Amino acid sequence: MRTWIAAAVFALGSGAASAQVSTHIEQCQAENATIDQLIVHCTAAIKSGRMTPMQEARAFLNRGVAFFEREQYSLALRDYGLAAARDPRLPTIYANRANTYVRMGNPAQAVQDYDRALSLQPNDTQSMIGKGAALIQLSRNREAAQAYGQAIRIDPEDANAWFNRAIAYMRLNDPASAISDLNRVVALAPEDAEAYVSRSRAQQANGDLNAAYQDLTRAIEIDPAYSFAWYRRGRILHDDGREEQARNDLARAYQLGLDDPWLAEYIATLSRR
Repeated sequence: MRTWIAAAVFALGSGAASAQVSTHIEQCQAENATIDQLIVHCTAAIKSGRMTPMQEARAFLNRGVAFFEREQYSLALRDYGLAAARDPRLPTIYANRANTYVRMGNPAQAVQDYDRALSLQPNDTQSMIGKGAALIQLSRNREAAQAYGQAIRIDPEDANAWFNRAIAYMRLNDPASAISDLNRVVALAPEDAEAYVSRSRAQQANGDLNAAYQDLTRAIEIDPAYSFAWYRRGRILHDDGREEQARNDLARAYQLGLDDPWLAEYIATLSRR
């Protein structure tokens, strides 16, 4: 999920000290700054005591982004909380904090923060998609589909929203709706092998093994090193009694390093023949 860097508007007095603080503030909100640079400059800007509350909020937010990228999630949460205390109207604080809660395995808290971000920025499709992912983790699949649907209505060209709603539909045992959404993903991203593999699963769940086979074949054409596509196609062939073709696909999946207990036992059985 996306993280945001917030820009700060500042006005300080003249002099060398002010110039140095200005440099720290500029570097704290620079989009091309490295993680280490963000932490150093945002910390220096905060410690200067010469920023307004809004400027401090953006400095804490951006340092939180840096800690998030370092996977120091507790520190990121701390800084997002400090940012919110200084400027509670900044939606990116809550969106970034929600992303952090997801990473920390706390989807319920993430949903609350995504809702807060959306109350401040109602058309933020990335927060809608993030909320959907958190709802999926909570097994609130219908609500997740609704969240993705909101994003789709705002941006019908967002393949990620269509893809994720298809996942929600599969969890709702609605493969027909999942296929419809994945058709849209394939139209938007025709070279995305994962879209074909996902659609193959929906096709299989919908009882159309031929369509599932064709989608897996297309995925393999796009990415010949996609071990799971070889495996899925091999399983379809195996279950359909086409053992010689299945053997070739499953052996290829194994050669590509797919770690699956059934596959390991299958290959071991072949070697004993």
